[in-house]
Amino acid sequence: MSSASDGNQLEHLFRHSYGKVIAILLRKFGASSLEDIEDAVQEALLKAMKIWPYTEIPTHPLAWLIRVAQNQLIDLLRKKQKTTFPGDELKLESEVFMDDPALENVVEDDQLKMIFTCCHPALSQEAQIILTLKLVAGFGNKEAANALLKNEEAVAKAYTRAKKKLQSENIKFDHTLEIGLRSRLHIVLKIIYLIFTEGYKPHQGNEIIKKDLCYEAIRLALLLDRNKYCQSPSTKALIALMCFHASRFEARLDQYGDFVDLEHQDRASWNRELIVIGVKYLNQATSASNDPLDYILQAFISYYHCIAPSFEETDWTEILRLYDIQQAKQFSPIIELNRLIPFSMVNGPVLAFEKLTLYESENSSLRNMLFYAIKGDLLKN
Repeated sequence: MSSASDGNQLEHLFRHSYGKVIAILLRKFGASSLEDIEDAVQEALLKAMKIWPYTEIPTHPLAWLIRVAQNQLIDLLRKKQKTTFPGDELKLESEVFMDDPALENVVEDDQLKMIFTCCHPALSQEAQIILTLKLVAGFGNKEAANALLKNEEAVAKAYTRAKKKLQSENIKFDHTLEIGLRSRLHIVLKIIYLIFTEGYKPHQGNEIIKKDLCYEAIRLALLLDRNKYCQSPSTKALIALMCFHASRFEARLDQYGDFVDLEHQDRASWNRELIVIGVKYLNQATSASNDPLDYILQAFISYYHCIAPSFEETDWTEILRLYDIQQAKQFSPIIELNRLIPFSMVNGPVLAFEKLTLYESENSSLRNMLFYAIKGDLLKN
């Protein structure tokens, strides 16, 4: 195996296997062995990298990695004399990890528990994101640093602090999903969306990494939705929202790599398959809830953009109404700023500029890139 496509296949396989193997071994050996588990998994991946290019990828590559990583971990723990292992525990049960289709179900349950653990409220938001990227999504320090626009050393230190916090707070990886659903699902969804928005920021950092970050967030949300304890209207609406946004990914940069705003994007290049998937999940979300949940409102705003034939033909009146509902629920400076765009399309730039001037006088107002873009556009008109 020597082609570039084979190399990409291995990279993809390693990325999406890393968190799964970590999750399996954490359940089996506990959080106190986390650093040793990481070392063992990395050794298993290195071994695969040395062997697989010259042979064939195993029929069950995940099972191969789990078995090799566990054997490596047992050797590490024995050398450190942390524990002893009876002879019948030295090998993984081959029937479970080689041909049993239930393996993926086991892994998914363990990954879900790990997601909820990484999003423990005792951890800071930054720690939650970094832990999720590292342990669940399989990002290295460099990838996480590029994705979060941080220094690689700073990410490494933050990750070390987060792991110590897990141990000092005695945060367990084995809590039930029912408890996680009741107390922590909203945090998990928030972190997943933050991961997505980190990847969706325009023209910043490594574009390949950023796009991968978006698709990883969608994958994590889909993983949640496949579990009966984690299915909720908010989960489904978040999947819809991210699919709608991701459908426009290819149109957001021109041939020179410069950012293209929504008005000037080539709508023919939007990913219609992702839009269809988004519509499916939005329908599921609304059929399960009559409440104007935040993710449902955001998804509908993005939906109206996706189905509009052009920027001018967008249903700006309906979008403005959705922003009004959001603001009535809980005022947010960023929502108020975004609301000025449909307000201008409905009521004209003169009234919109008056609103912007009033907004600018408020202490809570934002002076970010969006603010100056809106101001410049209104002055131009």
